[in-house]
Amino acid sequence: MESRLLRVDLTKRELKSEVIPHSVFEKWIGGSGINNWIMWEHFLTHDINCDPRGPDNIFVFGVGPLAGTGAGSGIKGRITFKSPCYNMFGDSAGGGKFPYAVRFTAFEYIAITGKADCPVYLHICNDEVALVDASHLWGKDTKETHQLLQAELGSYPSKAHTLTISQAGENQVGIASVVSDALRIHARCGGGAVLGSKNLKAIAVQGNGGLPVKMPDEMLAWSDDFRQKIDENEAVYGFKRRGTLGAVEMYQHIGSHFWRNNQGNMFRGDDVTSSDNWVKKYQKYSEVCSSDCFIACDSKYKIKGDESEAAAKYAGETFRRPEYLTTGSAAGALDVRDWSEVGHWGKITNDYGIDNQDLSCSISFLMELKQRDLISRKDVVDLFGREQSLEWGNMDDIENCVESVVFKKDLFGELFCDGPYLGALRYSERQGKNFMKYAIYGKGGASFTEEMRPFPTWMNNMAVASRGADHLKGIGLIEKFQRQDLSKIYFDGRTEAADLSTPELKGATTALVENQVALLNSYGVCMFHWMLDPAGYTPQEYYGKAYAAATGIDRVPEELMRDGERICNLEKAINSRIGMRREHDTICERWMWEPTDEGMYPGSVAANVFEEVLDEYYDWRGWERQTGLQTREKLESLDLGDVAEVLAEDGALAS
Repeated sequence: MESRLLRVDLTKRELKSEVIPHSVFEKWIGGSGINNWIMWEHFLTHDINCDPRGPDNIFVFGVGPLAGTGAGSGIKGRITFKSPCYNMFGDSAGGGKFPYAVRFTAFEYIAITGKADCPVYLHICNDEVALVDASHLWGKDTKETHQLLQAELGSYPSKAHTLTISQAGENQVGIASVVSDALRIHARCGGGAVLGSKNLKAIAVQGNGGLPVKMPDEMLAWSDDFRQKIDENEAVYGFKRRGTLGAVEMYQHIGSHFWRNNQGNMFRGDDVTSSDNWVKKYQKYSEVCSSDCFIACDSKYKIKGDESEAAAKYAGETFRRPEYLTTGSAAGALDVRDWSEVGHWGKITNDYGIDNQDLSCSISFLMELKQRDLISRKDVVDLFGREQSLEWGNMDDIENCVESVVFKKDLFGELFCDGPYLGALRYSERQGKNFMKYAIYGKGGASFTEEMRPFPTWMNNMAVASRGADHLKGIGLIEKFQRQDLSKIYFDGRTEAADLSTPELKGATTALVENQVALLNSYGVCMFHWMLDPAGYTPQEYYGKAYAAATGIDRVPEELMRDGERICNLEKAINSRIGMRREHDTICERWMWEPTDEGMYPGSVAANVFEEVLDEYYDWRGWERQTGLQTREKLESLDLGDVAEVLAEDGALAS
């Protein structure tokens, strides 16, 4: 297995091709693992404490070796960089056709440094690469940019597929995102701001090359088996119909939503409390988000305008169905109660290329201050330069707030362009008052729109995830779904991981699942296939066979889990070099101390078990409890002795 890396120095306008040898895949698997390795190597020769919006930051795109092979497991590309909004390791996954198309060019990894002296886009056509003037694209949103590039580049040797930023990225808004083919968003950590700081508007790819598959017969056999398993899995049919939106009813039952800045945990209103209402009113047809998926859990919607009073404003609008977190940020954080408005929220945040988690929590923070009369009418005018009601669920207000941030058009946009934590901190300092108890965030200041307080594993994920508060790095079904069967499989017959009455095995679950997810992200597949049967489609065993067929690297499950652990430890090492320690593995005041008063678990606060769960996580990781730092012994056991040496020189290794 070999691959090619395209290095782009925008300052010098140098484009260089390098071979990524087989030995790198043996250690780092591919996808996010290799992205992390490229980023680590870059910051051995550049200041890791550089300004994330400066030319020394690196932006890496990569896609793993299972993507596009016909495995049927979906495709996710990965972007990796130092986050401008959290000032730490940053990465984000996205589907669509772009990561698939990249594999049919001469390159599977792209590393971008420096800053262009004017707006440009990167064009890759098979093995030909060029930096092209993008002045005509500057000022356009992601949809317009994608459409213009497709028209400009034609359809030979293939239709162009794109990775683009919007005006938010151009304005270096810290929570700006990157969008694949105008439809699938790499939302988290501010990748759009990184590209905007480099004057890189887009990457456009066209290719008709082939893919290297080491053992094609074995790959086809695995694909056939996977298709059969998917067809026989009853959970697939509901997932195909609703995607992650199907979580709405279950979360309403257990109290896991995020309502009005997490003052509550259940949606209100008759419409948005049922995902069936969305499907019946607006959903038109299911489709795949990539060209290599056996499920097709995405779908298109169209608003006719007569479905509700609110829908009339959006008559004719069409886009892709809102996923759960888009719904959680609108129906939850902002108390939007009409499905047409939830769909519209998803569309505008995608077109503007901006993270709806951090954006919604920035807006809901301010709405709660207004609700509690902690800010006056004059304060609101000072923030926006105009009257603004800041009423819960008011879409006119919400859209005004979105544009404020995207265009940094007023004080609110300037203060909250990096999300709710820094925004709340800046506003508290400006007003001479402490409003931080109303800011919702976890590690790095990143926000997230789900209830955490009754769920120790998910709460721990918010505190320790390498890219800031996040569910996907350590996602699992054990806790919220009360899956004792999975707990027994993961922990030698023990059931405590599924038992909310005890903190035991909650930190352990985070550590174990993080290793599995690191493998999936490195294979280049969609994790939702795995989540439909976590015990049957194990990343280290079942997917491991597909990885062996694609690359010729045949590992036993224990070896692959060690590879996943190595990938997680490199992300941790990057953050340790930046200066992150145990005190940074934390969550906000509301999650920690303020009890929830509704749902199945009233009275829950994270503080009851937080430190105990965090200690267990460190123990399972083999890191030092007191500081949260890695030990030389652990790193050397993962063949990361060279990483230990760098950390020791930086004073970032446990003593």
